[in-house]
Amino acid sequence: MKRGKFDTNAVALKQRIECHEKYGSYDLNQWIFDHLDLAKGLLVLDLGCGTGKQTLPLAQIIGDTGNVVALDISEEALNALSESAKDLGVERRITLLHCGLDDLAKHLHGQVFDRVLGCYSLYYAQYPRRVFEQVFRILKKGGIFFFCGPSKDNNLELKQFHYALRAEQVPQEAGGAVELMEKTGQQLARELFTRVEVFTFQNPLRFDSAEALYSYWSSYNLYDEKLAADFKAAADKHFTTHSIFETIKRVVGVRAIK
Repeated sequence: MKRGKFDTNAVALKQRIECHEKYGSYDLNQWIFDHLDLAKGLLVLDLGCGTGKQTLPLAQIIGDTGNVVALDISEEALNALSESAKDLGVERRITLLHCGLDDLAKHLHGQVFDRVLGCYSLYYAQYPRRVFEQVFRILKKGGIFFFCGPSKDNNLELKQFHYALRAEQVPQEAGGAVELMEKTGQQLARELFTRVEVFTFQNPLRFDSAEALYSYWSSYNLYDEKLAADFKAAADKHFTTHSIFETIKRVVGVRAIK
């Protein structure tokens, strides 16, 4: 999948995460961790860990006897994760791995894991089948592989707001993240794993000002510098008659057990 402008940008990622936490209604991490059945001492692989949104709490949960291998293609994001881990005192529980998803086999030869997580990441693999097959190989018998990402209607309200500035309809997404989460990823999981379950999660984001809405949009891959002035004006107009702007993060999660 082609990477968007902000997919490996640690600053933009941090900004999006902060918006989710401040304006969101529910905790995505809690939903993810509920499906991972976590415990102390587990060995966990976090695929596409970014700045550590899941890695850091995972390290706290698995304790001193566990370990999280945090893999990401962005060195900038891994550096940010490393600093945060030191601040929290969990750096010894985390092993950083700078590589792409398609290079798993080169770097994890002989290692096995109790849990594998792919949060908003697997659709960046050039060869998803190879990644799924490698995850299956390195997962212990009875281990859990959980991956999640956007559904087809994710952030539909924000997309409608954005494309209205161009006098366009929201385009139908072909391939990419939605294709993997709604179809290909589920098919691959069912081919390889003993038991597969599909879950959904909705998290309304309620922005209370034009500035907050613009901050989120400007850290998101919809962002278009040429539309910045128009977006600000439209956001200001919206908040003259509304107290909030709501867009919904719609997530698909797949739990596969070996």
